[in-house]
Amino acid sequence: MSSSIVSRAAALGALTASGQLIIVGTLPMYSKIFDPAAYGEYVIFVGAVGVVGVLAGIRYESAVVLPRSDKVAVALSALVMFIASAVAALVAAATFVLSIMRASAEWAPIDFGYGLAVATAVAALQRCLSSWCIRRGRFILMGVGQFSFCLVSVVAQFSFARMAGQFPALVWGYVCALVFQTACLSMALRAKDIGPGLAVSFRWMRVVAYRYRRFPTYMVGYALASSARDRLIQIALGMGAGAAMVGRFGLAYRVVFAPNSLIYSAISPLFFGFASRGSRRDVGRFAAGAVEAIFVMLVVPYAAFALEAPTLTDELLSEKWRGTGPFLRVLTAPALLLAATCWLDRAFDSFKRQNVAFALEVSFTVISVALVAFLSRLVDALIVTKVFSMLGVAYYWIYFLTTFLACGFPLADFRRACVAGILALIVALALGAAVHQFPLLALRLPGYAFTMGVVMVCWLKFGRGAKVVRLLLNSRIGSLGVEPT
Repeated sequence: MSSSIVSRAAALGALTASGQLIIVGTLPMYSKIFDPAAYGEYVIFVGAVGVVGVLAGIRYESAVVLPRSDKVAVALSALVMFIASAVAALVAAATFVLSIMRASAEWAPIDFGYGLAVATAVAALQRCLSSWCIRRGRFILMGVGQFSFCLVSVVAQFSFARMAGQFPALVWGYVCALVFQTACLSMALRAKDIGPGLAVSFRWMRVVAYRYRRFPTYMVGYALASSARDRLIQIALGMGAGAAMVGRFGLAYRVVFAPNSLIYSAISPLFFGFASRGSRRDVGRFAAGAVEAIFVMLVVPYAAFALEAPTLTDELLSEKWRGTGPFLRVLTAPALLLAATCWLDRAFDSFKRQNVAFALEVSFTVISVALVAFLSRLVDALIVTKVFSMLGVAYYWIYFLTTFLACGFPLADFRRACVAGILALIVALALGAAVHQFPLLALRLPGYAFTMGVVMVCWLKFGRGAKVVRLLLNSRIGSLGVEPT
């Protein structure tokens, strides 16, 4: 039985949003317990998990959604876990050898290395199980997993901070959260799935590896470029301004891009299933309508947040984190555009245009990292972040356009979405700037709410908002696991 994409996305998004609220709501406590330098090192660790995680499975986990046969999906999952186990073992062995060479039990990279090894193996299983949730239509279970990850990470990191150093507490709290999330997602598997999975032969692994070779051919480079870009930028900032500046940048990045993670988690699995079965025309119309609706709904909250970020950070964060507000303000623009378009990468997977996604991501990574590395030697970190922000806005718009060109979606839908977004942005900035002049925050908040109401009413009544909403509500998703023709 099919059901509305919007209803499933709403349920998944509500659970994921609850988890994100826990993360954001506890940031004042984080600012009191953890120093910017330790948090900066943790940001680098999480980035390393993302980079190594790409190699620990070489993106075959994304293909688990596509085959009609569960036997093929089981073989793909076994292939991912075989690769991930080998990579995790290599990381653990390298850490062991280096720890002996240093002959110091307190050597910091021990926690980094062993934590990375465990997180690599667990995260690979978590990604496979997420793909099985999409196959089974267990989107609520994915939301429960997201919520448990956020809740357990906060509880574990705060608890470990009482018994260990700041960096070990952050690392092992993150690992514990991954374990809990994976345990939740494992409920998507049935007993008959696990039995064959234990007996998959190497021949079957070779067969599915060849059949879905386009995923490692293009999407490994795509994912590596995406993960490495942010890490390299953080490293460049750290070399120029120190780990504390990386911590401030990392905290700002985590806060301002939190809705991006929420939206991707809520829409990407459903869009992947819809795009894997739908026609180019229907998928294109849905993509344009969803991007337009998300942008219009978020433009006022993002504009208000950008205007109020310095005030909010000074009030909520401890003294040692002062200076984080300007980073939040600068990163808001690319975060808004990415939040509206982040899930479009699944269109490239569904219509076998991963080579285009790969070329886009590598080009942006090379340009942005080279520019940041050059500027970090000449100007301060905030100016570097501004340049990166402007480059990001241009890239995410180009990504939106290229998705329609590469996948053969109607460009008329793309143009209408852009016009609606620009008009909404103009109204939001004009009214938001006026509201920002109010003397008290207690007066400004209702003003921003009124501004959002004006934007939404104008979009629904005088724009094409009502038509877009009907389109999204009527879009339905049936059985998954069917490859597009």
